[in-house]
Amino acid sequence: MTLARRTLLAAALGSLAAPRLAGAQSPERVRVILNFRQDGGTAGYLLALSRGYYREVGLEVTIDGSGGSGDAVTRTASGSYQIGTADLSTLVEFYTRNPQTAPVYVAALHDISPQAIISLAHSNISVPRDLVGKRIGQGAADATSRMFPAFCRINGIDINAMRREQVTPALRDQMLLTRQVDAVTGFDQTVFFNLKANGVNPDTIRMMRYADHGMDLPGNGVIAGRSFLAERPETVRRFLQASTRCWHEVMANPRQAAAELKRQFPLLDEQIEMERIEFIRDRLMVTPRTRENGLGFLSTERVAQSIAMVREGFELTSGVPTVEQVFDPRLLPSMDDRRLRRA
Repeated sequence: MTLARRTLLAAALGSLAAPRLAGAQSPERVRVILNFRQDGGTAGYLLALSRGYYREVGLEVTIDGSGGSGDAVTRTASGSYQIGTADLSTLVEFYTRNPQTAPVYVAALHDISPQAIISLAHSNISVPRDLVGKRIGQGAADATSRMFPAFCRINGIDINAMRREQVTPALRDQMLLTRQVDAVTGFDQTVFFNLKANGVNPDTIRMMRYADHGMDLPGNGVIAGRSFLAERPETVRRFLQASTRCWHEVMANPRQAAAELKRQFPLLDEQIEMERIEFIRDRLMVTPRTRENGLGFLSTERVAQSIAMVREGFELTSGVPTVEQVFDPRLLPSMDDRRLRRA
């Protein structure tokens, strides 16, 4: 499958919506905005919808893709969406500029952030200093690109010593393939499999993860609009309950999940999406911390670390939130429901 075909997904497929239950009390409508497009990386939410799990808890959910975590945070903050998925560090940075409207992070999905700088072997990029003098392709709204200045500052790199080119997500990987840029910033789970789907030998793909270079932060999770969370916390709780149930199932059977996604989104590559789910499960979701505390859990200490990292990386002197201003874990499912169901 070519990149051009894959990038038609968002425009061609639009949003998914659960139908109303005939003869029953009308479910509560909730609009959800993803941190990117619909694929294996968001399977737990997409399949919770198609399997009817949101309906079972009284929700009529609509799910849309977006241009990245920054986009998802902005649209959730505006009130056009009540719930979203986004990267925690992007949310913290957004709060420093929009404290009154910034959404709240209510559950983690990635215990380890997928933010990375991806290149091919010919570019000879393996450590941060190798970026000097290189051309870097970046998006405008994705979490990795927004946090790149912080990555550079923390690793002692002059951000002006490289050439950064802003590109759309649709063109980013193509520019790397055609050597128009030496590296791109993005989620490893996304760029790696995009490249593989386009015939790139995985052994030639180089991924320099932020987590391995001074930024060991949690990644994507569920965010809720600030006023929506205050007014309808039980709705958020039910959304997390149904989503957690489905993520357990997706992690246990990636092949089945990928097959269901393929039926909903025919342009997806079933094998690639199965591998993507396994990659996310094994590298980002199942960790010693989640084995101990279950899916969705995030300690206040790690949130505080994330806030400190954003403050240091962006050299912020004011407007930095407290943990309580950006994080509310009270609506997580019980430990019995969160506990991982695989070794």
